[in-house]
Amino acid sequence: MRKNIIITLAFLFVLTFIACQKEIDWGTGGGGTTEKLIRIKSQTGTDTTQIDYTYDASGRLVREKTTEVGAGINDNDLIINRNSAGIITTTVQKAAALVLLGIDSVVTRYNYNTGTSKYTSAVFNLPVPGFPVTDSAVYTYDANGRITADEHYLQIGGLPIPLPPILVLKNTYTYTADGKNLVTVAQDAATAPGGPLSPATAQAFTFDSKINPLIILQEAILLGRTGLFNANNATRTVLTNTIDPSQDFTMDYTYKYHTNNKPDSSYGTRTPGGAITATKYFYQ
Repeated sequence: MRKNIIITLAFLFVLTFIACQKEIDWGTGGGGTTEKLIRIKSQTGTDTTQIDYTYDASGRLVREKTTEVGAGINDNDLIINRNSAGIITTTVQKAAALVLLGIDSVVTRYNYNTGTSKYTSAVFNLPVPGFPVTDSAVYTYDANGRITADEHYLQIGGLPIPLPPILVLKNTYTYTADGKNLVTVAQDAATAPGGPLSPATAQAFTFDSKINPLIILQEAILLGRTGLFNANNATRTVLTNTIDPSQDFTMDYTYKYHTNNKPDSSYGTRTPGGAITATKYFYQ
């Protein structure tokens, strides 16, 4: 009985952690000129969020630091380590939520095939006291070299009989015909360890014709920042939660653009509820 409880808790913990990594974007996205996005500041009611971006000497993203202030302070710091060719080798994530669980940081290792110029898989370990948890993601590509899916396998150690890798989650990505924007992200998950996958959530996006503030293409999928893949800005996000339809919502965005056709500011309205998120973009 204790083993089953541990497995279930670890299973839910990993699913929650992955979901937090792939949280909904607020219409933020990607580059197109030498002008770099360095900060986004957003406010919803009395809650504020600031995201700061750092780049290396070659203009590649190496850090994303998020500070949220609401009922409490919730910081999230993502460090992106690259080799001399710019390939992502590891990321290090530090977050207030992890510290509360006794975890200093989570390191994700990325495997890259130089022959095909593709990332093949990623692995992170959660040092949960008493039963270390490992999540392995395997990437699938289409004929145009775009990631179409990542499958997550969960493995738990520290048990009398360690749990072998089991498939617990699959994210499926579809793109516009020209391949410039990610139009849907569908998530299938197991409701119990070792069980079959079934639809969990789906996101669908609509875009404008202007330039997204920060474009990192396939790296956006790897890092769980899907909005940063897109060439353009999301004007609508529709989330459907199959498991709990009461969590369904739509976000509609209106932008003000500056002279380089990138967003200067935006307003997002959530339905139902009517909450408004005001966002300001900073460049250098």
